[in-house]
Amino acid sequence: MLAVQNAIAGRLELTDLVYGSLFGECSWQHFMDRLATTLPNGKSAFHYQDLTSSLAQVGLVSGFGEDEIEQFHNHYAAVNPWVPRTMLVPVGRGIAGDSIFPRAELAKTEFYNDWLKRQTGCETSIGATILRDSTRTFILSTCTSSTDPEFNHRAADLYTQLSPHLRRAVDFIRRGELVTGERRTGQALFDAIGAGLIHVSETGDVRSMNDRAREMLEAGAPVRFRANGRIAITDPRAAETLRFLASRHGVQVEPYVAVVRAADGASHRLTLVRLKSDRFVEFLNGPTVAIVIEPIAVSGEMRGVRLQEDYRLTPKEVRIAEAIAAGLSLREIADSDGVSYETVRSHVKNIYGKMEVSSQASLVARLLR
Repeated sequence: MLAVQNAIAGRLELTDLVYGSLFGECSWQHFMDRLATTLPNGKSAFHYQDLTSSLAQVGLVSGFGEDEIEQFHNHYAAVNPWVPRTMLVPVGRGIAGDSIFPRAELAKTEFYNDWLKRQTGCETSIGATILRDSTRTFILSTCTSSTDPEFNHRAADLYTQLSPHLRRAVDFIRRGELVTGERRTGQALFDAIGAGLIHVSETGDVRSMNDRAREMLEAGAPVRFRANGRIAITDPRAAETLRFLASRHGVQVEPYVAVVRAADGASHRLTLVRLKSDRFVEFLNGPTVAIVIEPIAVSGEMRGVRLQEDYRLTPKEVRIAEAIAAGLSLREIADSDGVSYETVRSHVKNIYGKMEVSSQASLVARLLR
């Protein structure tokens, strides 16, 4: 009776942790750590197997070392004898590894001898498929040193009981309902300052977009929709940066900023930022990259005609001087005009000489006075 009561208490606690993690009262790591304690030498993982690739993507773990996960990801996931058999098990049903692949056969495999037994110190695994889509199978499992079939079978029941709650959490996250309010607030702020804001997924699909961004895309901004409805950037370097940042292996030290021209010749500042999100959310949905589009107005209080008349600046020099006054760096001006940085520096030296200034600060002060 005591064992039954403990099992029920453990299930209720884990269920509470699922919803607590979903709504931010605790972390998914808390759930994984508690799950691992339900089995001897328990080591838990939430991972998916991509049926179009031999690699596995591991999202959350508890108990495994970094080397164990790296080797599983790079090689042993591809020779895991349990994965093909899980396709025959209904979604949401907890199962012990020995129930789908005989233990005597498992003991002969590279997976067991070189990874499961030697590296993790475990004998089998208990788990359940939480979600199965067209190409991926999401699996929650715990490796354990237990070799007691009856105990492992009872442990599998826990996964059957947890699966509906985890499926609800996963569906909720994948629909994006947790971040809708936050993103709407951000969109309103960018609308207020006249900047476009687009959130893009790893496949290039738009997750959200503010009204100003829609207007800019319709007007021919350097960001556009492809025929398949996905986002494309006309500037090759910015487009490649977007692809990298949106990939699961992309990393970012600081925001990527570029000045690019639209089809009508107008300049825009593009800022690409890979958003930081909950690790579990990113595991399910992939990364999100924010694209900020800002039209650049280079008109100052002194118009081009006056600059040419008073200081004998050329039209090219006028444009560079006003771009500096608008806050662009020399590198951004070079990128916008499609010329080298040194070419812009040469023009700036000429501007300094004609306007009798010696720095960008004094140039801006002269332009705006």
